[in-house]
Formats: sequence, C-alpha cells, structure tokens
Amino acid sequence: MTVSIEWQSKVQFYAKSASQKLTEISRDFGFNIEPSILCDHEDLASLRWKLQECLGKNNYYATRGLTKLYFSYLYYGRAFLRDDKLISQLFADVIAKFGTATSAVETQNSPLPRGRIVSMDAKTVNSLMSDYHFLGYGRDDGYHVGMYCENEGDRLSAAATLSPWDLVHATPILQQVGIKPTEVLVLSRLLSIPSTRRLTLSQFIAQLNDWARREMRQIKMVATYCNPNSGHYGTVYRGANFRPLCTETHASIPFLDNEYVSPRQCGALFSRYGAAEYKAILRPSAVRPLPLLIYYYPLRMSSTETRNMVVGHCTHPYPLDLQPCFAAA
Repeated sequence: MTVSIEWQSKVQFYAKSASQKLTEISRDFGFNIEPSILCDHEDLASLRWKLQECLGKNNYYATRGLTKLYFSYLYYGRAFLRDDKLISQLFADVIAKFGTATSAVETQNSPLPRGRIVSMDAKTVNSLMSDYHFLGYGRDDGYHVGMYCENEGDRLSAAATLSPWDLVHATPILQQVGIKPTEVLVLSRLLSIPSTRRLTLSQFIAQLNDWARREMRQIKMVATYCNPNSGHYGTVYRGANFRPLCTETHASIPFLDNEYVSPRQCGALFSRYGAAEYKAILRPSAVRPLPLLIYYYPLRMSSTETRNMVVGHCTHPYPLDLQPCFAAA
C-alpha cells in the first residue's frame, strides 16, 4: 500500500463521526476494524461529549478525564457501555478530580499568531505534562521545547518533547528507504497550555517542524504516535500534514490497578519485579485493542525517499505476553 497525501488536506475530517474517522484511518494504514468496535466508538463518542460538557468546554485538565473513559472501556470490556452504574461512577470520579475543583480558562476563538520556539528544561516541561497531558507524565530524554507568543504577554502557549528514535521494532520500515534511526526524532509529548486565546495543536506542530528543520540539519523525519484506543484519531496530525508510516499491533493493553500501563512502563516493571510478579500484577484489556498509528512528517527527505515510502506493519514486543481473553462481539 503506497502513501497517498491527498487526504491530508481534507479539513472535513475534523467534523466526521468516530466511525467515519476510524474507517478512513483503517483504509490509509491498511488494517481492518470489526463493525462492533466502530459501534462501540460511536457510543464512546456520545459519552465523551456528555463528560466534556460536565468538565467544561475550556477545561485544560479535561483531556486526562476523557482518556479515562476510553481506558475504562478497554479495562471492563464492551459490557462497560451497558453498565449505567459503572458509567455513573466513572463520571463522578472524573468530575471530582478534573472538573469543578479545577479552574477552566475562558478562551477566544481567534487563532494565535506565530510564536517563537525556545528550548526548555525537562523538569519544567514534564511538570506541565503531569498536569495536562492525557497520559499524566512526561519524558526525560530528548529535546524539550515551548512556544511563546509575544503579543500574549510573552507567555508560554504550548510545550513538546522530541525524543530519539527508540522504536526498534519499527526500524525496518525506515530501512526500506535508507533512513537511519539517528535521522529521525519522535514527537513523544505535545500539549497546549491554558491561555486567554486558543492555540490549535496542528498550528503548534507546524511551527515545531519548522524549528526542527532550521535547528537540526541531520534530521530527515519527525515521527509521532497516535493511539485510537484513547479516543485520539490523528486529527491534529492530519491538520499538520503528517503521513502514515506504520501500524503497531498490540496483543492487548495492560492495566495495573485499573490504570493503563504503557509499553515503556511494562519494561520497567519487568526489570524491577521479574517475570512472575509482572504476570501477577498486570491485567490484559478485555477488548482487543486497535493498532497504534505511527505518523511521519518529511523534514528533508528526498523525493525518491518519499515516493518509495510504503505503509508498514509491526508488532510491539512486550517483556512477556499477557494472555487476553476477549469476549465474543
């Protein structure tokens, strides 16, 4: 399946339903989605908007609460969508933690002008990630940057982390076109900061790519993750003209005490506790997860490299495979 860039300019993607977005994603990345999963994501979308309304439209903490909704579906399975008691308890917990107790910032809809990208220290950026990022934590490695807008009182409007390529399982996709891992950066963390004016993440990503092109002459490509299992369908990356690189299949999504555990955290847990404890404390998702999506943006790839890029498929290696038992659709 060769890469087509025609879809990148389809702004209508922003207004499409969850199932429409997932259908287009599955087509562009070359994988199939069960009809039942599409229906589930429509139901999740309805719950998402209800929860968003409770949390407040301009509540910058809301993203973490909305992510909890999707991970609860993965954790409990399809039965979660039919369990009013579980849903009500989730809403109550999320609203108590991220809702009225936090201050929502009223924003204007006019876009921010171009700002200036500056290097920042990991401690400052990761503190922001802990508060506002949907995963609730940052990354220590790589380059940490922020964007300041001068006519906004020179205040910080967005932050990001660009990490070294460490997706060893996806390296063969790069090698097909002769790109070295050292020539790729991964946009591993991204967020906008509460402000009196609205900043679209696609706008920030575009300026971030310009900065990387100017400052890092050896970098040919910026890659990034998108996890549709958390309700993220790649809208901001399409808006910033990223292209499909490959899918990353996971046998299941692991949880610890009802909380999502990333592949990186799984590795740390295995190293700390060993195989027996690792298998004892982690629980696999009750729903077969959709593959993670890896997008790329060509900073200084040649026309031949871009033309020869083919969407690939890889599987994420875990220290040990948990044995999921998915209910029938």
